[in-house]
Formats: sequence, C-alpha cells, structure tokens
Amino acid sequence: MERKQDVKDRAKDILEETLDKEAVIVLTRISEEMQLVFEAHPEPSRTDVERIVTAFFLEKGKSEGFIEDWIQTAAEHSRSRGLQEKDQPKAMLSDLGVFRFMSFLKDRGLTDDQITIVLTGAVQQAATDQVDGR
Repeated sequence: MERKQDVKDRAKDILEETLDKEAVIVLTRISEEMQLVFEAHPEPSRTDVERIVTAFFLEKGKSEGFIEDWIQTAAEHSRSRGLQEKDQPKAMLSDLGVFRFMSFLKDRGLTDDQITIVLTGAVQQAATDQVDGR
C-alpha cells in the first residue's frame, strides 16, 4: 500500500510541477470526452471503435496509414492482454484515452518516465476510487 501511495504522490508532484491551470483543464476535458464516448458506447463493436478512432485522428490531421497502424496496434495490444474478443473494442477505446493523455503530456514536455509515473498514479487512483465507490 505504501508503494501505491508513493506513486500517486509522485504523479501528483509531477503534474503540479510541470502543468499550469490551462493544462489541467485540457486533461479534464480529455477525461470528460472519453467518459462521454464510453457512455454513448458502453459495449462498442470493433466497427464503432474504428469509426470513433478514425474520426478523432482525421480531425487531428493524421494520415490514413497512421490511423490503420494505430487501430492494428491497439487490436494486437488488447489480444496480447488475453482479453476475450467481445472485450477488445472497449480496451481499444481505453487505449485511445491513454494515447490522448500521453500525447498531451508529451507535448507539454514531460519525459517518458514522468508520463509512466503519472499514468500509473492515475490507474491506481481510479482503482482506489472504484473500490471506495466513488
């Protein structure tokens, strides 16, 4: 338990040291947008995910090749985690959320190690919130 709290504290420290109020607002917006995607598609199909991911990346100016590679990589990642086929599309949407957070933090100048700590802290906080019923 001590280790988990340490990671959450380090993640909080990194965010406080490196991000301004505007950046926190952007991260909150990303989280809210992903929440809306999951609410609109609680049991997404692979087709739903491909449509959502394609629309997102086209809006960001990414090429079709990038989008195809991203979808393929996300699909492989979900399979490699041993998820059943029916659960893979939801995992791919989760990967989109993580990708969005990571890209934003990278754009803000965080190192890969800092991003890893922040994401690990966020996952641990989410797990704690889920257990606590928040």
